[in-house]
Amino acid sequence: MQMNYYKIIFLITLQILSFNFVHSQGFRSFAQRDSTYIEPKNIDVSIFRFVNNGRNGFSSTVIPLTDKSVLPVSIAVPLGLAGISRYNNNYYDENTAVLLALSEITGTAFTFGLKNIIRRERPFVNLKNVFFDKYNSPTDRYSFPSGHTTMAFSMAAMLTLRYPDKPIVITGSFLYAGIIGYGRMYLGVHYPSDVLAGMLAGAGSAALIYSLRKEIIKGKNNLFRENNPDSSDKELPAPAILGLTVGVDLINQILQLVRPDGKVFVNSGNQFVSIFYNF
Repeated sequence: MQMNYYKIIFLITLQILSFNFVHSQGFRSFAQRDSTYIEPKNIDVSIFRFVNNGRNGFSSTVIPLTDKSVLPVSIAVPLGLAGISRYNNNYYDENTAVLLALSEITGTAFTFGLKNIIRRERPFVNLKNVFFDKYNSPTDRYSFPSGHTTMAFSMAAMLTLRYPDKPIVITGSFLYAGIIGYGRMYLGVHYPSDVLAGMLAGAGSAALIYSLRKEIIKGKNNLFRENNPDSSDKELPAPAILGLTVGVDLINQILQLVRPDGKVFVNSGNQFVSIFYNF
């Protein structure tokens, strides 16, 4: 009974620290910590703990929804940009769409290969008492580097390289990418070093594809038997470019809101403790 009393006190304290945005509606007991378990003491784990333990209602609502938008955004933005540009005979934005798609593919392929070489387990597997969102659970096993972060920073870096005179596009795309990277730690699925590696992989893939843009655009023209110059005379306005990302994100969030409940799981070694939250 005394042990159960301390467990109840701990769970109530957790609610208070999260500003009462997280409401407990049913808990299972924590599994006993293995006496031989020693958590690594390094800056990677320390930063992860700081982010993952910083629970609040706003982040617990926004981050899972935005996190799920990465794949739809990464597909819809290049396709939408290409379609609008082709319709308006806007060759610069059309070429940007091609470079953007190739950058995403390159970054994803690099990340996938590196994950399967390094095979680093995810923090909710390696560490105990990690807040972990079941609905944002990764489909693959390995952690390093972060694929979500790679994708987001690949888009942000390429848009920056192609539109250096559009601060709204640059700020908006990097803000989005930053939320994605932070969210991967908040959701308990990546260490800070995974996120940093994803940032470098995404930016690096964008820089690589951008450096090859003349050859790529020439190859595209040859493929479609065209001779369209990479001219920026008819660029889309910055709000329209940024609006593609924002629009897809909003649509995705609306669709995600139809899920019946929200759960955060706290792994405790052999079990997960369910924390239900309602807003």
